[in-house]
Amino acid sequence: MQAPVPFRRCPRGASLRFACLALAVMAAGCSGNRELFPAAEFERPETTVNYEAVLEGAPSDDFAELAEASLATWRYMEDGAPSPAFLRRRAEDDVETLLKILRSRGYYAGSVETAVEETGPGEARVTFSIAPGPAFTLTRHDFVVSHEGPIAPPALDAAGLGSPVGEQARAAAIAEAEAAAVGLLKRRGFAYAGFQGRSGLADPEAATLVVDSRIAAGRAHVFGEVSFEGVESVEEDYLRTYLPWAPGETFDTEKLRTYQQRLFATELFDGISVRLPEASPGEEALPITVVADERLPRTVAGGLRYDTDLGPSARVSFEHRNLFGRNERFRAEAEAGLIEQRLGLGLRKPQFLRHGQDIVGDITFTRTDDEAFEALSVTAFAGLEREISRRGRGGLGVLAEASRIDDDGDEGTALLLGVPFFAAYDGSDDLLNPTTGGRFRFNATPFGGTFEGAGTQFLVLDARGSYYQPLDEARDYVLAGRGRVATILAPGLERIPPTRRLYSGGGGSVRGYRERFIGPLDADNDPVGGRSALEAGVELRVPIWDDIGGVVFTEAGSVSTEMFPDFAEGIQVAAGVGLRYHTLAGPVRLDVGVPLNPRGADDAFQVYFSIGQAF
Repeated sequence: MQAPVPFRRCPRGASLRFACLALAVMAAGCSGNRELFPAAEFERPETTVNYEAVLEGAPSDDFAELAEASLATWRYMEDGAPSPAFLRRRAEDDVETLLKILRSRGYYAGSVETAVEETGPGEARVTFSIAPGPAFTLTRHDFVVSHEGPIAPPALDAAGLGSPVGEQARAAAIAEAEAAAVGLLKRRGFAYAGFQGRSGLADPEAATLVVDSRIAAGRAHVFGEVSFEGVESVEEDYLRTYLPWAPGETFDTEKLRTYQQRLFATELFDGISVRLPEASPGEEALPITVVADERLPRTVAGGLRYDTDLGPSARVSFEHRNLFGRNERFRAEAEAGLIEQRLGLGLRKPQFLRHGQDIVGDITFTRTDDEAFEALSVTAFAGLEREISRRGRGGLGVLAEASRIDDDGDEGTALLLGVPFFAAYDGSDDLLNPTTGGRFRFNATPFGGTFEGAGTQFLVLDARGSYYQPLDEARDYVLAGRGRVATILAPGLERIPPTRRLYSGGGGSVRGYRERFIGPLDADNDPVGGRSALEAGVELRVPIWDDIGGVVFTEAGSVSTEMFPDFAEGIQVAAGVGLRYHTLAGPVRLDVGVPLNPRGADDAFQVYFSIGQAF
């Protein structure tokens, strides 16, 4: 029985230990008695026969490509052959390989002849002449299934499982149908089902083939008790909340794999494996064993960032992923920069009342001093997040915020209560360096409270998304695009605290412009924010050398004091280039953006340095 492939993180320091071992071996070889390791010189043997190879009669171009990639005659052509006799033996040995390829494509009556012709001194030509014959049709494919116990396996339809019944008898398709049949049985309770072999009968005159495939299904099983090995600090009852099956439910290998993936996604383990007994226990209930390698629960991290508009900033964080034994995540994060300083404390409890639902809470203290406003704020949030689908999440909560704001000399206090809602989808392949797929997030938050001593109510709607299109099979060249549309439904801009207005510009939106600087400016050329915002950007990511990559981008943004964009302030456009140094922790990026239609208050360029792609 093949259990799901175990999940395992790369052990820390493994590459360092390997490097040290290599250095030790090199040092041992360079010390002591050098005569123990005398220098060896190898001479490349002279090639006596240079040759070319020709394939005649191939039934298709892809057949010819496969043959040339598989045959020794082609693989060693560049090296030549020691003698004509050796070359003949090499060609004759390739005949059986060609016949196997013919049979795999449904040509069961094919033949191959070879000829080696000396074309000059030390030169030759090898010719493979193929007579493929007719392509055989698979007229019947039956599964002969044996089983144990009172429960019979389900009927297996070969054509429904992908077998080419009524079509050309391609061996690969027949084998894939056999594997699909075994997989189906394992999803229907027959955990130890296995392929036993096949027999075929060909009719050369009619060019037809019939196949019988033998499968031993074994005994039908249901899920039994789940036990754990290597689990010490995590409560086993918590790990059972991730079970995708109920006790006594029919065994299904897909659910076994799902359980393994769910446990690994908790980030509590460096390695995880969900296993069955080596052989059927002879009983209906099948015990399941989880073998785990627990990960250290605490992580300390730090980072540096530099933007020409914001200056340098540093961030440090501490995370405990198993605070009380049930994957409770406590996180403390502090960020200090010239413009903004922030301290945040948060707690997340997963699997709250049901699978895929988390209860979250955090409190954040922020001091901001930039050209848009100065503010001291404290924000508290509590809410629920739920897994909507494998890649989708949604959440609803309550937010309370108190701010002391200085907006160009006008000081005021904002006391707000909000009910934030979000829905998000992430179909990308990587958090920090996506190369395919897309992301989308929609936020809606109604606010009510007081600002500058008067009541205020407004609704913030913000939608943003990105898409990543690889341009080559290796995904080295990627075209990425992003967009954002946002509005605040409010009677006037003056009733919205500056901390909650819409802004654009900076390293996370339109590179080339200062943070929050796109949109209307006051008499002192300070941004005032708006009630609507639009952003769009496109970026081409290309490899340069080894772990170094480059990007070319153009982005645009507009902010309006009206609830819906009127472009009275124009559309600010920027373009730029950047470098990426790809590390295991994500790409380190350096971008330079230049405004293409700068206003008088705009800078000539902006530089950004941080970790992760811009979007």
